[in-house]
Amino acid sequence: MNVSQSQQEELDNWPGYNHPLACRVLRQGDQKILYPVMKRSAKSLKGFIGWAKYAPSWDFKEVSRFVNDHLDDDFPRFHLVFSIGKQLVGFGSLAPMQSSYDIQIALWVACGHEGNGIGSWIVNVLEWYAFHVFGYHNFYYQHDANNKASAKLPQKLRYQFSHSFEDEITAMNESGLWYSWKKERPQGLPPGVIETGEWGDWVNMRFPWVSLI
Repeated sequence: MNVSQSQQEELDNWPGYNHPLACRVLRQGDQKILYPVMKRSAKSLKGFIGWAKYAPSWDFKEVSRFVNDHLDDDFPRFHLVFSIGKQLVGFGSLAPMQSSYDIQIALWVACGHEGNGIGSWIVNVLEWYAFHVFGYHNFYYQHDANNKASAKLPQKLRYQFSHSFEDEITAMNESGLWYSWKKERPQGLPPGVIETGEWGDWVNMRFPWVSLI
């Protein structure tokens, strides 16, 4: 996204920081900024994220593989990195569900930046992409019952409880019981990418922020 400096200056700084919160699509080379953050966050990540089980022992090569694997993901997987100034503060993804009209979010907030509203903003941004750009009918937020921090977000953002289900335990702090929350697409929005098969004007989309990383 090419956003002018004047547009960036129109945004307020994120509370407690000296820059606005911004995001951009994951791209080649992001292992350089992800590596130190993922190493610092590894102990918290491995508790409830299956792929992060061995993250504390990851080296730069492993983080590079993580980035490349995500870049190679097929649609509808979609990944954003979130930053404040030159600090990477979070990572968010869209991931498929059983129905092609449903999508779910996966996210993590970098160690040291929790409790500052960043997780809520990640959810809001990816929800916007899901409904306005892609045109999904339902947006799901799912978390393990033991993940108390994640449990706060869907209720705070007024998601409706959908159902619970049992799943294989893949992370050390998981219970295997999961809660699923959802939000339905607002009525009246034009068809999205999944219905038209075309990106249209979204290719030239501009946001009032610029990522500095």
